[in-house]
Amino acid sequence: MERESDFAPIRVYLATVKAPVINKKPGEEPDPWSWDSKEFLRKTTIGKRVRVVMEYSRSVKVGEADKNMDFATVFLDKNEKNVSTLLLEKGLLRTNVSKSGDNASKYIEDLLAAEKKAVECKLGVYSPLQAPIRVFNDLVANTKKAKDFEAIVMKRPNRKMNGVIEYCFSGMRFKVRLEGEDTAIALNLLGVKTMSNDKNQPKLLELANDA
Repeated sequence: MERESDFAPIRVYLATVKAPVINKKPGEEPDPWSWDSKEFLRKTTIGKRVRVVMEYSRSVKVGEADKNMDFATVFLDKNEKNVSTLLLEKGLLRTNVSKSGDNASKYIEDLLAAEKKAVECKLGVYSPLQAPIRVFNDLVANTKKAKDFEAIVMKRPNRKMNGVIEYCFSGMRFKVRLEGEDTAIALNLLGVKTMSNDKNQPKLLELANDA
């Protein structure tokens, strides 16, 4: 998200909850309901003004380096809805309180009440039914399949498609999930070029990262 005071990008993790894991090791299947959890969060928050209440920080080991993780409670600015409770009510998150309780959010009672609703209604991860299966054909790293897909699309009379940007590789190259196609492609903007991502040129690197 972007901080309003100085437009600086910040990353926070929702406090005292745990989501189904969608990005696992190669060959491993995502957790059930992970896609639904991610999509609900995206549709609820992307492009929206929010209020962030910082709760606590943790330092974790990633390889040989220490990574600092900031945990917060996020409220939608429009209606002051707690984003975590919205997901918990639909069974798309679980509460996650450590044995010591040192990671308990100040809004823990609201979180537990929302989770209880999902458990009683058997929603999401608490449902006895199988989660929807989401299969996407990722063409970003497969040049041949990407060219084959392009050839098919170019034969269509209407080549307009709707998509969701899943990742920005740079200011001009994106990973786009095409809705209705069950396909993800790499998309480059025509007629523009981003600054060189060169560590030896700090100013250009800064501009490249801003893009």
